[in-house]
Amino acid sequence: MRRIITTVLVLTLFAAAALAADLPVTGVALFTSGVGYFERVGSVQDNTTVELTFRTEQVNDILKSLVLQDLSGGAIAPVTYASQEPLNRTLSAFAINIADNPSLRQLCDRLRGAQVRLNAGNNPVEGTVLGSEVHEKTVNDTSFEVEYLNLNTDRGLVQLPLSSVSSIKLLDAKLDADLQKALAAIGQARDTDRKSVTLSFKGQGARTVRVGYLLETPVWKTTYRLVSDASGLFLQGWALVENTTDDDWKDVGLSLVSGRPVSFTQDLYQPLYVPRPDIPVQVAAAARPRVFEGALERKEEADEAMADRTGVGAGAAPRRAAAKPMAATMPALAAPAPPPPAASLAVGRAASMAEGGQVGTLFQYAISQPVTIARQRSAMIPIISQPIEGEKVSVYNQGADARHPMNGIKLKNSSKLHLMGGAITVFDGNTYGGDALIEDVPPGEERLLTYAMDLAVEVEPRAEAQPDRLLAAKIVHGVMSVTWKNRSEITYTVKNSAAEKRVVLIEHPLRSGWDLIEPKQAEERTRGVYRFRVAVEPKQSAKLLVVEESARLQEIRLLTDSKAPQLYLQQQVFSAKIKAALQQIVKLQDELAAIGAQRAERETRIKEIEQEQERIRQNMKELDRDSDLYKQYVTKLTAQETEFEKLRTELKDIRAKETAKKQEIANFVTGLDIE
Repeated sequence: MRRIITTVLVLTLFAAAALAADLPVTGVALFTSGVGYFERVGSVQDNTTVELTFRTEQVNDILKSLVLQDLSGGAIAPVTYASQEPLNRTLSAFAINIADNPSLRQLCDRLRGAQVRLNAGNNPVEGTVLGSEVHEKTVNDTSFEVEYLNLNTDRGLVQLPLSSVSSIKLLDAKLDADLQKALAAIGQARDTDRKSVTLSFKGQGARTVRVGYLLETPVWKTTYRLVSDASGLFLQGWALVENTTDDDWKDVGLSLVSGRPVSFTQDLYQPLYVPRPDIPVQVAAAARPRVFEGALERKEEADEAMADRTGVGAGAAPRRAAAKPMAATMPALAAPAPPPPAASLAVGRAASMAEGGQVGTLFQYAISQPVTIARQRSAMIPIISQPIEGEKVSVYNQGADARHPMNGIKLKNSSKLHLMGGAITVFDGNTYGGDALIEDVPPGEERLLTYAMDLAVEVEPRAEAQPDRLLAAKIVHGVMSVTWKNRSEITYTVKNSAAEKRVVLIEHPLRSGWDLIEPKQAEERTRGVYRFRVAVEPKQSAKLLVVEESARLQEIRLLTDSKAPQLYLQQQVFSAKIKAALQQIVKLQDELAAIGAQRAERETRIKEIEQEQERIRQNMKELDRDSDLYKQYVTKLTAQETEFEKLRTELKDIRAKETAKKQEIANFVTGLDIE
């Protein structure tokens, strides 16, 4: 049995491979965003299907990106693929549910009402399945259960032990086909690693078709070799490409695209079901009989009684209008709108070129020769090999190393290719110099790279402190704005101990708010540093002075900062108007301080009197009113009361003067407007 299954599997895979071979891979474009575009071109005849096989994790990308074109006037039919429906849900949809791996007895119960033919003890029996049951039997004091199958046959009801049944065949062809489909679904579910996608083309005669799709692929990488010798610089670049697909790339047109296109994954393969509320069916309540009470009196009887009394017959009661039928309120359902026309597909492939070119906002290397890479193999593909412009330099950055610069090369991309970022192995003459990294370099751009420490050159930076200088000052509405100039001076001393001339690029931090004063302009300015060029002869030293200035604004509120006027009067660079204003503020503040001292003196004396009077009154409580001491206390209290009233009057006047002086200062300060 295993050999048969293996043979069938091999034949199935061979057939799938044969179908896929009708549309071989002819073009591959690899992106640095981790995806690859694959194009298959081939011929089909009349109405035909082509089956492609993908790994399960690739199906989502296929569903998101698959593009089909019949280039000879044919039509594209629906694409079918193996369902990702959960197996239990799939099996539960068949007429015979075998999702829970039922036993033979359970299966017979699910076949109730089905026509079957079975062999029981080598005797064929036909009938309709009624179900199963279990009987308990005892043999030699041992109890056990025996399962029976109940059938309705032309001989009547028959009960057969299931243990005697050797085969069961369903006579209902539709039911039997449903069971076979359920078993086939189980078989397909075993292959969880690979799924088939069937492409259908409709037309007449031989036609050319194109299939394109995206798959997740390893990011292609670049590495470079840079040779520096007496003849100049020579750059060789390689692209590292990996074929992780299940197809051999034989003589394919390969494009390597550099850029950062938006690419994402989305689970389109997994069936999604929207939860719906379970609304019970509305059932009208059944009508119930009513029991009516008897009337206490009737209208006819009342009318007759009235006619007997008055002799006038009562008029006929007005007839109630017949009820109109209720108009239907549910609107008719609108006819469904026609589906929108299918969008036309136009997917092209960049022509192979021997040099780089733009692809939208991306850049591609179009390999000029067809490329062959077997499945699950990798390759190094040359993308550039030519002399290139550049200059050998030493690069000093105090943050990287405070003493020595790095050997480097100022590389200019003089080729027509966009150099994608990657590792560079530098060969200095015939010797390995070191490794470096570069980012993307468009044609014509320059990049600096460093690969080893330059021990023959030493750099010493020395900063000299400079005092802040006052640039300007003004007073507007009580706020004095003072602008200071901060100055920074750093001297870089470069010593060259080598036997050849050195060009040193000194990287100086670029600080926000600071202006470069000296040198007037840097060799280069990046987002974070200035670069200054210093040429140093052999066995010589050179100096570079870098001067920067920054303006700092300081605001002083003269009303709240009482010490500021006196402090800033010492600045010699203030204008005469500002000095005069500050002197007046100081004068007014001194006058206010003198008034405050007078107020404090009176307040202190009043407090002393209050404390003294409290002491005297406590003592007087213990004395005889006719005693001499008591009379002395009365005299003293009288004198203190006179002084107390005088002090209170003076304090009131002083406080008024103090308030007036504060207002005078406020008016003066807020009224200043001196530029």
